[in-house]
Amino acid sequence: MNYTVTISLLSPLHIGSGNVLLRDYDFKTVGQQTWVLDRDAILTDVYNRTTTGGPDWQQLTRPPGELVDDKELHAGSRFARYALTGITSVDQVREQVKDVYGQCYLPGSSFKGVLRTLLMSHAIRSGQFKPNLGQLGDRREWAGQAWEQQVFGRDPNHDLLRALIVADSKPLSMSPSPLMLLNAQVFTGGNPGSPIVVEALKPDTILQTTLRIDDYLFSNAARALGFTDRQDWLLRLGRIAGEVSQARIKQELTWYRERPGFEATTSFYNRLAQARLDEDAFLLQMGWGAGWTGKSVGMWLPKSDQERLRRKYKLGRPPRSGRDWEPDVSKSFPKSRRLRARRSRGEIVADLPLGWVLVEMKGG
Repeated sequence: MNYTVTISLLSPLHIGSGNVLLRDYDFKTVGQQTWVLDRDAILTDVYNRTTTGGPDWQQLTRPPGELVDDKELHAGSRFARYALTGITSVDQVREQVKDVYGQCYLPGSSFKGVLRTLLMSHAIRSGQFKPNLGQLGDRREWAGQAWEQQVFGRDPNHDLLRALIVADSKPLSMSPSPLMLLNAQVFTGGNPGSPIVVEALKPDTILQTTLRIDDYLFSNAARALGFTDRQDWLLRLGRIAGEVSQARIKQELTWYRERPGFEATTSFYNRLAQARLDEDAFLLQMGWGAGWTGKSVGMWLPKSDQERLRRKYKLGRPPRSGRDWEPDVSKSFPKSRRLRARRSRGEIVADLPLGWVLVEMKGG
């Protein structure tokens, strides 16, 4: 079964490349526009402009942003790779993932990872899988490996999601640029945390990809793989994903309603909760900023199990706390959310959550 998939961004989406852009080395602000520099082009131009006597090596050691005039940075400039909507006073910007040609795209692995988490959540919520905390590993990074093996298969060769093939999305044109500078901060209902600035795809950006469910892995010849009792999960993928996301939206909405200063965020989640979608469409959150509730199955466990997990892995531990630190399980977890921040009347206020998208799957 083959599907074409349209992913429409409802809020900014950041999926990091792992790289950090530095002011004047990688980007420069001109007026109300930020330009990501083509350093090679700038340095080559300076080298070629040197007069007799050889290149001015001292000049070439300066940051590329100081070597290019503001007037030389514009649409179509050979000294700029692409533009970012917005400006920032922060000197470091986390880069959005791009392909080898410098174009933004959605990695199929990122999309598939979200679907995997949603299916795991469904297994727990439906009672088809009853987690045993005693099977969890000691390291947080691999804590749930035993659970995944029970839900999806004992090893990669017997993993249910071998039957789910998700392609990378088509690359986006960088002219006009689909990217914005996004100021994200951690909010608890009090003063926000320190800002982190990232490149993010703008809301209303549309990504196109394909998804395939491999029929062979459900055939009689492949019955030994043991997928027959879970075949329905992939056949009802959109409906399951939508049900889990809607349940999470309601929980997030409750969290924001109970705290001051989240009016814009509450309004956004109200719209998601009230959305009436076609049968082949569903909502989900992906990428950076989805947080613990979006990237784990912890919120679907009984409260007593959640408390045990918090103690075992010291969840919520402050960066500079001592080794003897213990969580206060009488307080909710997580206690904060990472959101887009904006300035209103001279104050920093919470705005949109990151990474919410509308997914539409069309069979064919």
